[in-house]
Amino acid sequence: MRWRIAYCFILFPTVLLAQLGGDATFRFLELSSTPRQLALGNPVTLRDTDISTTLANPATIRGEHGGQIMVNYEPYFDGIHRGSVAYAYTLNRASALVFDVKYINYGTFKGADNLGNPTANFSGSEVSIGLASSYYFLRPNLHVGARLRYILSNLESYSSSGFTADIGLYYSPIEKPWRVGLVYQHLGKQLTAYEDVYEPLPANLTLGFSSALEHLPLRWHIAFHHLNKWPLFFDNPEEATTDLNGNSTPQKASFPKKLLRHATFGAELFPDGLFSIRLGYHVQRAAELRILDLRNFSGLSFGMGMQLRRLRFQLSHARYNVAGNRIFLGVTLEPKK
Repeated sequence: MRWRIAYCFILFPTVLLAQLGGDATFRFLELSSTPRQLALGNPVTLRDTDISTTLANPATIRGEHGGQIMVNYEPYFDGIHRGSVAYAYTLNRASALVFDVKYINYGTFKGADNLGNPTANFSGSEVSIGLASSYYFLRPNLHVGARLRYILSNLESYSSSGFTADIGLYYSPIEKPWRVGLVYQHLGKQLTAYEDVYEPLPANLTLGFSSALEHLPLRWHIAFHHLNKWPLFFDNPEEATTDLNGNSTPQKASFPKKLLRHATFGAELFPDGLFSIRLGYHVQRAAELRILDLRNFSGLSFGMGMQLRRLRFQLSHARYNVAGNRIFLGVTLEPKK
């Protein structure tokens, strides 16, 4: 029956791309938690009064997030649905507790035995429950944060559970526009496994930088993800060169090219305004999901945010390939002031 579980994962498009797929379980944890994150390429240096910034790096949690409720929903590929919910409880002026839930539902599948005879239909879903907080460390502008998660996965008659921890650092110099973020996500293990086969979790070490322009209301972000899986670059046989004698020479990658494969870029216009515009680019997704000789803008993402009184709306769109793209919706309710 294990082929049924494999079938679920085959139908679940690994947005984490070819070189990361299949080497860990609970991969839904690596999907963007909020529309803002998706639009900007998953930066770890966002820090303002929006609770959505706290789900990527727990060190960015602050007291102003208290009382906010956030709901996000995405109609994913091929009938798959996913989303996230978060609530922040104020501890003091400097910090808060953030509760969040991430879920994904893979829909209903037609069951069959090993000979292809129809059996009962089955479904699959995964959910995680998280609790996070932060505290300034050594100095007021250097913060450390942590998030603990409990994970439960059900695929047909099989189930698995586990726990993870995220550890983050965030530094913002006083009276300077630049920021630095470092986060190690999904450190943990399975508590119970499918058929007692234990697998690693999708650990992700990300280093990010951000700054704002002096004469334009724009903040840019750059992040280097999966530094613990160096390098993500691989030799694509489709990009090999062939000489007149038919000899094939594989593509060679320099250090800058390997480093670039780990990079994502994002920019947000009017980041502190009532209306903002966002643009992002995911280099790995662009390289591994593009189709040669066909321009489909893989890796590109964009979105917007709008504030109406106590409600903050977010919308993002991400380009993957000609087979499908993504739209992510979110709304945040702020407390009365």
